[in-house]
Amino acid sequence: MLNGVRVVEVASFYPAPFCTQILAMLGAEVIKVEPPQGEPARLLDAVFAALNRGKKSVTINLKSEEGRKKFFELAKDADVIVESFRPGVVKKLGIDYESIKKVNPSIIYCSLSAYGQNTKLKHVPAHDINTLALGGILEVSGFGEPRDPNVQLADFSSSMYATIMILSSLYEKEKTGKGRYIDISMFHSALFSIPLHSAPLLNGMEILPAFSSNPVYGIYRTKDGYITIGIIAEEHFWKRLCKALGLDYSFGLFESFFRHEEVRKEIQSKLETMSTDEAVRVLLDADIPVMDVKTLKKIEEIEETIGEKLTEEVEYRGRRYRIIKPPFPSVRLSPPPELGK
Repeated sequence: MLNGVRVVEVASFYPAPFCTQILAMLGAEVIKVEPPQGEPARLLDAVFAALNRGKKSVTINLKSEEGRKKFFELAKDADVIVESFRPGVVKKLGIDYESIKKVNPSIIYCSLSAYGQNTKLKHVPAHDINTLALGGILEVSGFGEPRDPNVQLADFSSSMYATIMILSSLYEKEKTGKGRYIDISMFHSALFSIPLHSAPLLNGMEILPAFSSNPVYGIYRTKDGYITIGIIAEEHFWKRLCKALGLDYSFGLFESFFRHEEVRKEIQSKLETMSTDEAVRVLLDADIPVMDVKTLKKIEEIEETIGEKLTEEVEYRGRRYRIIKPPFPSVRLSPPPELGK
């Protein structure tokens, strides 16, 4: 889809490289600009392979005059530049949007940072967990007590919004011939990604009871593992659950929120007498949202359950690594680049 689009990436770790990885999957030519010693993520071969396959690599010392000249040569013919330095760094290096725009007026230039280019915290160092802390998301994760969800929501969401803005800007450029500067922050991206929690909290309410005190939305232990039940606001699912597990309740789902501990204890007592397979079978036979908790270490079991091939292999540094395939058709990508190639 993006055949003929050239992207220059000056970034490391997760957010920006994942964004450009998606563009590469859609057919763009992605040139990864690395410092002479290479991107730090190269120390984690499997992770680097997952985020950088299908890209080309050039090593440039951007602190030198010769390095800047090399970068401008790449930038002149680029459609998109994606960078993830701390705000102000590209200005010091002389490769900021205004400088690049002089040699390539139609450039789409995306800056991806922790807190954005123009906030009070723009110079503060941060990773995902720090931005989730500022946004109140760690408190949401722990239902009032801070808890690290161990899923990098800020990294992922900022990658997605950067990708969306870049694709939209490419479409705009086709119509107008004009480029655009894009400022994406991990913090704001994560905050924008939790409307089911932010809307109630911003309007005088607490976390929705369907998530905070719902006995039929959560994880339960079985004799040999764990299952998840996912009933949010569907009264028919609640009735089916009561029948399937033999729960003698005359009240409805909403009232169960106020009797959370009582109901959860009763459901747990029923499920812990069953094997995981039995519990899943009983609840699926009753057409209730249920699934057992699996591990990525046994991806074959997940693939067998869903009936879909989820992984592909890529070779890097003489080893083959399994990675998750994209959830959309993509071009066939070459292996991750060796340094400077």
